[in-house]
Amino acid sequence: MGSAPTAPCPKPLLPLACAGADSSAAQRPRGSAYPVQLYRRPGKATGTPERQAMTSFTLPNGLEVFLLPSDSPFTAVVLGYRVGAAHEAPGTWGLAHLLEHLLFEDEHIGYDKRIQQIGGSTNAYTGQDYTVYYARVGRQAARLPLQLEAQRLFDLKLTPQKVAIQQQVVAEEFRQRYLNPPYADRFFSLLKAAFPDHPYAQMVIGESPESLLQLPYSALEEFYQAYYAPRHAVLCVAGGGIDEGLSAFIQETFMRDKPGKPLPPVPPVEGLPLQPLLQIEKDVPATLVTWAFRVPPLEDPATPAIDLLDDFLGDARSGLLPQTLVRTQRLASQVQSYVWSFYQGGLWIIEGYLTPGTSIDAYEAALRETLDKLLTMPLEGVLDRYRPQKYLTLHKQREKALDKALALVHAVLAGHLEWYLDPLRPYEELTPAALRETASKYLQPDRLVRLHYIARKRGATG
Repeated sequence: MGSAPTAPCPKPLLPLACAGADSSAAQRPRGSAYPVQLYRRPGKATGTPERQAMTSFTLPNGLEVFLLPSDSPFTAVVLGYRVGAAHEAPGTWGLAHLLEHLLFEDEHIGYDKRIQQIGGSTNAYTGQDYTVYYARVGRQAARLPLQLEAQRLFDLKLTPQKVAIQQQVVAEEFRQRYLNPPYADRFFSLLKAAFPDHPYAQMVIGESPESLLQLPYSALEEFYQAYYAPRHAVLCVAGGGIDEGLSAFIQETFMRDKPGKPLPPVPPVEGLPLQPLLQIEKDVPATLVTWAFRVPPLEDPATPAIDLLDDFLGDARSGLLPQTLVRTQRLASQVQSYVWSFYQGGLWIIEGYLTPGTSIDAYEAALRETLDKLLTMPLEGVLDRYRPQKYLTLHKQREKALDKALALVHAVLAGHLEWYLDPLRPYEELTPAALRETASKYLQPDRLVRLHYIARKRGATG
């Protein structure tokens, strides 16, 4: 499954961009521990090639099925569940991610082994709002991953021994990715400050290695039985090997009933109080200043504007922030920006690694001045430069069967199939005025959490 990075991808477009589709079970850690951005794509677009080539149906048990046939030599099978870390009961943080690991550990199913025996690849990742599993095989073997996914949905066998082993694996993953590398633990503090007493306050991987080892076997079994249910799932098969026989095979293979339970609601984050300033002092190479602005839910109309503005601000080659703070003023050695988008809210994050001798006050004053400049400067150039790049990116994301299936599943999980059918429309509708309005609304102090990760002076202790 997708590895859990020590920092989120700078510009996460699809889970595939960070989860590692070409990984193999022998060399990859299971599961991502970070949220992934998906862009709002409204519009009916009934005549699009995507809709013309798509077949969909819903089984009596609630499973939504989508077929995207093509002449590809490969078949992609993606199964997504509308359950993630945000649905965990208090005190069971990390359970959804741990369960994702365990779906690969049932030896009677042998998911990885059997897929690899035919030259296929598999992966999976867990987010705050969803969990996604996928496989890519030769078109002649299209039925095998479907058969195995059905077994994992209906007949997974968890044992205390397997759970204990994977708890150790995930606890070590936690240490390697979030405790050992410099700065990596900042996300735990940042989420708690931005989303206090909210499910999003916890990282997907959990709270600590020790708490992961204490997760009870019974909680995992209950979570699986309650939420890994057909009515919470979306299945997409894309590529070659799709015909009427495969459709009938899916209906027969997934027809069993498993009612599960309703998902616990995830409340909106708008209106939550913010902790405005955090300070951490450790032995790190340089002081890191993080600004995180709370932004609206993924489906909000402002999301595409935030996306393009973030490209303009953080582009390493010509972005406003690197150009101003790194190359011109030399206050930072690196400045990056990225967006974490969840179903109920998100964060627009700007991070700068300060150069030696630069004070936090000087850097923050320059950063604020640069962001204020965004509110008055002409923004037509942002659309001229970054909108075509977005079109190209979205086009490339649809070139392969697996990319198409992932995009469709994420759109349906979020409740917006139109995001898949017409991904360009929200960008086509953007205007300079819309960009300016978005920046003026969301890049404001009352939405800001500041985190100072201070490099401890040599010789200091504590």
